[in-house]
Amino acid sequence: MHTLTDRIRAAREEAGLSQTDVAKALRISASAVNQWEQGFTKNIKLEHFFALAKLLGQDPRWLATGKAPSRMREIAAMPSVPNFPAPTGDERALLHYVRHMPDTLRKLVLRLLRELSNIYVSPDKASD
Repeated sequence: MHTLTDRIRAAREEAGLSQTDVAKALRISASAVNQWEQGFTKNIKLEHFFALAKLLGQDPRWLATGKAPSRMREIAAMPSVPNFPAPTGDERALLHYVRHMPDTLRKLVLRLLRELSNIYVSPDKASD
């Protein structure tokens, strides 16, 4: 990826986030994110740039220059755990939202998920 716009778009997509998700997380307009990805913005405010890198789980040097390793490439290069597939885009997005929740809300969501998993009966278990 040769340009900042390419790296921003690729990192956002790898993180499983939409432009709207990024805008909400950074408290900016979705059109600002779109302008970053289209190359219409000449200067991204540093506070937004570093927040973006953190949100996307990327090294800011890679995002800015393409010369430091991409965090997603580092993760992909790690040995995979047998029978444990890589997270989907939905799973990465879910993790992102959970990480940004206040502790009290995170605990409620976890409790809800536990209850739902207790209610759900998989087809394999139903036949036992």
